[in-house]
Amino acid sequence: MRQVIESHRGSDFLLGSADCATLFSNAVFAMTGFDPAEGCRNYSCPVSALRVLRARGFRSVLELVEANFVEIPVTLAQRGDLGFPEIPNGEPLMSPGVIDGPVAFSMNETGFVILPRQILQRAFAV
Repeated sequence: MRQVIESHRGSDFLLGSADCATLFSNAVFAMTGFDPAEGCRNYSCPVSALRVLRARGFRSVLELVEANFVEIPVTLAQRGDLGFPEIPNGEPLMSPGVIDGPVAFSMNETGFVILPRQILQRAFAV
């Protein structure tokens, strides 16, 4: 998990290879051998990202996470679990951060992001 996080920390944001979805799904795969983004990795822009997500039957990354992981109270989330802050305007491509202690790691268009755990609204056990 931490190797995945560190590899994303050193990467520029690039949809489909170094973004919020690849960070969380690669971390989950490293920990469990399960790829939550299987079949959803062939995209290079927001439109194609939504297209591959919808082809798998999901309207958002949140729906994909809800279908594959059990929701838990944020206060019970442990290292490697997934956490969502408030999702602005129902943004369908917003992906969860990977929780590690007092923070969660993610990416956005500006690059690597460290989210304080206090802003997480929902968590899912990995």
